Amino acid sequence: MANVILMNKHTAQHNHVIMVELTLDLIVSLAGDWADSSRASKQFREIIENEQTSTEEISAYLQEAINGTDDHHNRAIQDLVNNIGQRLGFRVDYGVYQGRSDTIGYDGHWVSAATETETHLIVETKKSTSFSIDLNQAGGYIDEFTDQRDISHEQVYGLYVIGEGNIETVAQTILGSQYREQMRVIRAEQLLNLLEIQQESTLRHEQVIDLLLPINAVNVGQLVELVQDVKFRDRDDGENGTNHNDNENNDEDESESGTNESDWGGPQVGANAIQGTTSRTELDGHDTATVAVFPSKTSGIGFLKENNAWGFVRISQDPEYAAIYISDDVQKVRYVARVQDIVPATEAQLAQTLESYTGDQAEFDETKKVVVFEPESLYELADPIEFETRVPYSLRYTELERFKQAKTTDDIL
Repeated sequence: MANVILMNKHTAQHNHVIMVELTLDLIVSLAGDWADSSRASKQFREIIENEQTSTEEISAYLQEAINGTDDHHNRAIQDLVNNIGQRLGFRVDYGVYQGRSDTIGYDGHWVSAATETETHLIVETKKSTSFSIDLNQAGGYIDEFTDQRDISHEQVYGLYVIGEGNIETVAQTILGSQYREQMRVIRAEQLLNLLEIQQESTLRHEQVIDLLLPINAVNVGQLVELVQDVKFRDRDDGENGTNHNDNENNDEDESESGTNESDWGGPQVGANAIQGTTSRTELDGHDTATVAVFPSKTSGIGFLKENNAWGFVRISQDPEYAAIYISDDVQKVRYVARVQDIVPATEAQLAQTLESYTGDQAEFDETKKVVVFEPESLYELADPIEFETRVPYSLRYTELERFKQAKTTDDIL
């Protein structure tokens, strides 16, 4: 989230400032209703279009918007998706929140000049698949757009961006319709992942086009996940020289030797907070309790052991549980703990100085937070969740029931 400085007369006189996290609800509280051309909308777009606003902040806003239930949450999703389009290199026209007779009612219009003739995407955002999606509406926008602009239908595509839910149902609906050649669907999270891939690699804008508009594929999020997996594995292989085909043997060796965590080379300042092993079936809580899944390298296990906490992260929810996915040659959700508190990094009581957490361990960032676990609640899973095709590259949320029943990471991501 972006931060805003609030000052009143008293604090100004004493040179004190109060840093407030600028949430979507606070924007509405400060700027009024979120509507077309409203102050709230204009200010939010100014925030997310600022080059100082990081991808992580966009991700936090997106998660808040998806979790919200008010109209301004839906409208924020629309703006955030359009902003991600801009960051991916498209020329973007924001759409309208409510349909009007004097304009086409699409949520966004993205243009790319990377192709021989300009490619146009008519973008529709949906918070959830809980409600039926009318393909004729987006199809009508495409027809109206091509008629107004005198553009060939071959240059115009529809892109559904879904906040949450089963988008495979949407994909199957598209495949069975007259729009199967023109429409694509992707989850908002996957679109954001595509942006992160582009920022961290040499992925060119024309390659982004190829991923979003492939031939004979409708659910383009699957292609993004494939690129993620290849990139993630290549990065781990390059950094660690690991052979992923040796996972089973490595795990056996670690189990027999009892040194699966003791290889961490940092100073063992604090006591070992890992209490032993537990199975997922022993975890207490309501089926809908939130589990936050964090990624880590094996070197980050030392942070867990000496701090009974995880950091340094951006997090917008208050989960009941935290789970840790270990990458490298482990590739499993291997640890779980009950969350006691979430505190700013600068207020966390850690075994070492904040500045010492750099490099291999969780890297200190004063703008992020530390997730503190309940005492004696950190366990290694006797039944870890193994990698299949999907990896939590950043914080992901799931429900406790899904977490307890999962066979692979695909079941919780």
